[in-house]
Amino acid sequence: IMNIHKFVSIIKVRPGVCFGKNKIDSISDIGFFINGFLCAETSFNQKDDFDMFFKNEFPKFVRKKFDVEPTEFEFWFETIEKNVNDNDAAIELFFKLFDDFYASYTKNYPLLINFD
Repeated sequence: IMNIHKFVSIIKVRPGVCFGKNKIDSISDIGFFINGFLCAETSFNQKDDFDMFFKNEFPKFVRKKFDVEPTEFEFWFETIEKNVNDNDAAIELFFKLFDDFYASYTKNYPLLINFD
């Protein structure tokens, strides 16, 4: 079963599988791809605990890292993009933030992790 953690791991190592080329053009590409993945999951009623946690909490996690007011609406990838002027650095930062976020999740919610 595919979930966001596995999906991001694939994008990180082999972006060509998802984007058709060996280099990701922008952090927005990753963000919109992930949003599409989450929408598809919801449409097919296949909810993964971490995916739902990611959807609800990752934007807050990113905003907190950049000290952005939670009342502003913007996608998490827009927050990263706005605060990191270099596209490659923004993509690299996303993967680091994602890894930190996932590590925090596994530490705080170990019983919810699906290892399938």
